[in-house]
Amino acid sequence: MRNDYEERFYRSYCKDTNFHLEVEYKETDLYISCDRYIEKELVRKIVKEYYWQIEEYIKKKPLFLRSLSPLQFDEEAPLIVQDMLRASSLAGVGPFSSVAGAISYHVGKRLLKFCNELIIENGGDIFLKINEDKRIGLYLGEEVWYNTVVLKVRRREYPFGICSSSSVIGHSLNFGKAELVTVISKSTIVADSFATGFSNRIRKENDVKTVIREAKKIPLIEGIVVAFGGKIAIWGDVEICS
Repeated sequence: MRNDYEERFYRSYCKDTNFHLEVEYKETDLYISCDRYIEKELVRKIVKEYYWQIEEYIKKKPLFLRSLSPLQFDEEAPLIVQDMLRASSLAGVGPFSSVAGAISYHVGKRLLKFCNELIIENGGDIFLKINEDKRIGLYLGEEVWYNTVVLKVRRREYPFGICSSSSVIGHSLNFGKAELVTVISKSTIVADSFATGFSNRIRKENDVKTVIREAKKIPLIEGIVVAFGGKIAIWGDVEICS
């Protein structure tokens, strides 16, 4: 999910007293909030490292970039690629659908060596390790009358991810009709894959119930928010702020 307004909206809800920095590299645009100072060039170096791993793998396996369905697991692939292959297999989507979540996740895990609290937002997909409850803003697009939704997200003892997919915002390929599907998971990569998979399947109101019912059965999913046809459905360890 990408456009300038949306990214500014997400980031306006991450403002606090922590240290902030933004790092851009190719298609990646990271906004980072943390409780310790981190060198911008260190972050850029880590991002470039994971980009190189993904790009080199694509040279060997071009289908990794193009496939809209899961691919066979590759034990010899870099760890970030393996994680994308696993998550896409669980969600029934192409592996590259989780690239934003994968970059956020692996960069976040590395940066947690230098800080205790960390938020990384990458095109609307968010990696979090927070020590207190936070408010996270979701942007649904100008065409929706309730174009903003604010979630209260509970602190956890472990890192987790909040990822979204939309049929009306951004340039990502989407086969559904939901204004927004947001998934919360311990893994940002899993959250990204399932947000895409669930969003692709929602084309009518009954599909929302089906997706929520499925999400409840998946242990890796901790919460889901679906905006469709002017209504919002919510399940799990998350609440909407009034």
